[in-house]
Amino acid sequence: MLKCLIVDDDLMARTAMENLCKRAENLEIAASFASAEEALQFLNNDRVDLIFLDVEMPGLSGIELMDRLSSFPHIIITSARTEYAYEAFEYQVVDYLKKPITFLRFQRAMEKVLDAERRIQKYKEEAKDVYIREEGKLVRISLDDILFFENLGDYVTIRTANGKRHIIHGTMKGIDSKMKDPRFVKVHRSYIINLDKIKDIEENTLVIAETVIPISRSHKQGLLNRLNFL
Repeated sequence: MLKCLIVDDDLMARTAMENLCKRAENLEIAASFASAEEALQFLNNDRVDLIFLDVEMPGLSGIELMDRLSSFPHIIITSARTEYAYEAFEYQVVDYLKKPITFLRFQRAMEKVLDAERRIQKYKEEAKDVYIREEGKLVRISLDDILFFENLGDYVTIRTANGKRHIIHGTMKGIDSKMKDPRFVKVHRSYIINLDKIKDIEENTLVIAETVIPISRSHKQGLLNRLNFL
């Protein structure tokens, strides 16, 4: 299920897009706004997978909104005019829908989104590294170097083999859904561990790099199923 955001100052056009999205089985409307300013404020705290974005709006335009995005969702432009298409595609938008939008044309655009999403997921499954935001820059961490993830409320600590602790904003649920590498297993509501880094396992704990990590009853069998026994 993809979370989408609708941004259009025209009420009728916004309502029409909401109705199209509701007919799609793979879309969930996270929010719908009449201005780019409202959308930007929402996106400062929430992430979406897809934005349906009008170009001409009072105040901040759709193009200006794309300039200010800190995340990288799929974007489909919706406009009654075609003269913005060249500029929009410079931002690598998925599609450009001219209003009024038919359901058939909407479906074709969604196929492009789903195809792009499949390519991204395939890349993530094969990826050997992850990137995190740290001190205003993107830092690359090799998956081979990660020992475990530890929950800290609204934050997560990434402990690496060189002894470093990287703290990122997020949840264990979010980490669990993003980590496609089969080496990473959730063993407790507060821990996701790298199977390759386990030193030993006792009844309800395991040790990684001298750190004792609890194993919850609900996750123990799942962990044991992933181990290679002689």
